[in-house]
Amino acid sequence: MDKTEKLFADGLFAFPTEKDWLPMRLSVKVDEFAKTLIKNKELAAENEGRLNIDIKRGSSGKLYAEINTWKKEKQVTSAEHSPDRQEADLPF
Repeated sequence: MDKTEKLFADGLFAFPTEKDWLPMRLSVKVDEFAKTLIKNKELAAENEGRLNIDIKRGSSGKLYAEINTWKKEKQVTSAEHSPDRQEADLPF
């Protein structure tokens, strides 16, 4: 399993509520979270301008915000996969 360093969304805090229609509240320290956004601008650019953040529950039960570093893989076309093959060579 690939263990990567966790990136926390500094300045973003999640709090559970007791209401069914409101599972959690988010609180943002604007200056701190703005730095998080700027620091992760390249990651967002690689994901169509989005910075994905997961709200997780630690072993203590406390909620925290972690930046999801998953990147969408580039789709490879058949021409890119086999650039030397031409359609005329195909048997079907």
